[in-house]
Amino acid sequence: MMPLRTKVLKLPGPISLLLAILALATLSMAAEIPKNERARLDQIERSLKSDVPRVLCLDGSFTTGGQPTVQAYAKAGAGGFHSVLSLRTANEGVDLTRERSLVEKNKLRYFNIPVVTSRPRPEQADEFLSLVKEKSNHPMLINCASANRVGAFMMIFRALEQGWAEDKAMEEAIKIGLRGDELKKFARDYIAQHKTKQR
Repeated sequence: MMPLRTKVLKLPGPISLLLAILALATLSMAAEIPKNERARLDQIERSLKSDVPRVLCLDGSFTTGGQPTVQAYAKAGAGGFHSVLSLRTANEGVDLTRERSLVEKNKLRYFNIPVVTSRPRPEQADEFLSLVKEKSNHPMLINCASANRVGAFMMIFRALEQGWAEDKAMEEAIKIGLRGDELKKFARDYIAQHKTKQR
């Protein structure tokens, strides 16, 4: 019995290249937010702009920014948010007990992880990941004084939980507000240590 021969179809170079580009474009479109959803997020962003410095609606789950005003919590509650996560400490001039009360008055869950900018701790990143992974907390407004800490912690989430490339996660983190070298180093180190553990 003669061995079966299979023909391998070889496509000319330009056609292969075109197919590869189309495949990449399809993947990239799948990762993008649909136009109508982006329009809704832009509307939420505009409504919070005067009350949340550096506000960014990243997607349907996360909105980030600096310290919200009192009015921001009412707007967030009316806008369908489920929770607020603050990364501020009590000695930064913000009354966290009053803030909790205002947030809860607007039917939102309130979380606080008191991160010192110059000394973030790994267990705080662990807690952050636990809270942001919990779907019942979405949509979530995540803030600190200027979104510097928020950027670092979102970078960790994107890289470790959502599989983003570290450069892409850093790019978004900077857009959010990350600028401190110690926070950038903390985020990179945390990601490196936990990627090793995931292997």
